[in-house]
Amino acid sequence: MSPYRAFLESLEKHRKGLVRLLLLLLVNAAVFGAVTYRLANKQNRLSEDLQRFSFVLAQKKGELERLSVAEVRATSNAAAVAEFWDDVVKPRVPGLTEAWDEIDRLAGATKVLRGRTSYERDFLDVGLEQIKATMPVEGDYFDLVRFINRLERSERFFLVEQVRLSRRDSDDRTIRLDCSISFYLKSPV
Repeated sequence: MSPYRAFLESLEKHRKGLVRLLLLLLVNAAVFGAVTYRLANKQNRLSEDLQRFSFVLAQKKGELERLSVAEVRATSNAAAVAEFWDDVVKPRVPGLTEAWDEIDRLAGATKVLRGRTSYERDFLDVGLEQIKATMPVEGDYFDLVRFINRLERSERFFLVEQVRLSRRDSDDRTIRLDCSISFYLKSPV
């Protein structure tokens, strides 16, 4: 008997076991293929997610850098803002009378006559009280220019909003202007 034939006869004897083994191998191959396919797809999804998250992370880093720069700028301006509040914007009492005294002092120093002043008060949402004043002032041209210039350069932060020619006297030297200014005070707490 040939070795090949002997091998076939031994296979014939174990046919049931071999069929089971073959079925087991086929099921094993199917399970292995399915698991490998799922893992390969999962790997692709994870790779795509990683790329998407990397892009989002890069965007967030850029946003964080911009916000960090803004935060540094805001922090560095805090001292200037505090100084402005403390030095320029005075408390309402006695700030209002001090403001009128300063306007009178500036008018006297520039040889300008200030008439009766009317004013309006407006409380702003930012914790300030805005005072809008309208007053007639008289003097020659250069004195009026000096007065307005000194108002604008004052440490009190006067804003000259409008200047209108009211009248000119007949002596050709005296001019009367209606001057509208505003300034700010800290609102009462």
